[in-house]
Amino acid sequence: MNKFYRLIKGVILSNFIVLSIIILYYFFYFDQHYAWDSLEIKINWMVTIFFFIFLSFILLFTIKPKVYNLIFILIIIVGIPLWIILYLFEFLKIEMSFWNWPAVREIASIICISLLAPGLSLNFIKYIKNHSNRVERGKVDKKYHIHEGFVGILFLIFALFLWNIRYYLIQNNAMKTELRIFLALDMIPLIIFLFSGSFLVFRDRRDLLRLKFIEKNKSELENRNSLIFNPITTDSIAFFKSPRIPLYPLGILLSSFSINMFIHGNLFLSNEIISLTHETIVFLGFVLCFIAAGLIGIDWFRFFGKVYPDLYQDVVQILNDFKINP
Repeated sequence: MNKFYRLIKGVILSNFIVLSIIILYYFFYFDQHYAWDSLEIKINWMVTIFFFIFLSFILLFTIKPKVYNLIFILIIIVGIPLWIILYLFEFLKIEMSFWNWPAVREIASIICISLLAPGLSLNFIKYIKNHSNRVERGKVDKKYHIHEGFVGILFLIFALFLWNIRYYLIQNNAMKTELRIFLALDMIPLIIFLFSGSFLVFRDRRDLLRLKFIEKNKSELENRNSLIFNPITTDSIAFFKSPRIPLYPLGILLSSFSINMFIHGNLFLSNEIISLTHETIVFLGFVLCFIAAGLIGIDWFRFFGKVYPDLYQDVVQILNDFKINP
């Protein structure tokens, strides 16, 4: 059965590799043969963005999480500097006519942005795995525990602050064209704080509803220590409860859509196809990102099981022990 699944994964990946080559070919072809504001270019952008969103999503569930994270880090490390360098060449009016470098810059940004939501989701689970031992991690005065939901609220407040900065930046047309790198420097942390804030708020929603923000650490007489989550007590059982249906795949996919809406606007959904202005699409992407990251936060434990199945089974066994021996 495992060989059959590996064969299916191999066929899927092979087909997507072939499709990637075809999509990239037509992206460069259309870029060279059609005007920038033509409908053909806009459709070409939409098809390319949608394809790489689904490619990134499929890769997340067909290759090992470590491999995906390595690809994510390498492409971000290579793609972002490449985009900046090519932008500077354009800003300084340095022409490199021996190849279509503006198209290279745009495809680099499309690939990096398509990887962003799955990569952020994966690294949040990795962060949880590395920082969920309350005994080992730092505490305020070593006496108080700051709930992550409270941290999430602070992140969301900061995201709103960055959103206001963006609003003032776009009032200047130069910020949308020659100086758009400053707009990007605002939008990237905005997305990260919005995504992480929503994830943390919804993950810790039960404590937030009970208005638990900062509380004094107390020793628990009845607890179980897992390899990662220490301590696990009777009060924390609900924290590991997953919804009846898996939400995290939908959350990751919607996050990818929302981030692309937020960054690309009418390049993601052309106003000639959907009668929405650029700023309306950007705002809808902002709202959708909050909802999508929240879905991942609600279903975080099931996603944790996907990424770390052995550690997941360890926690499940402890939770089952509580049910048998409360």
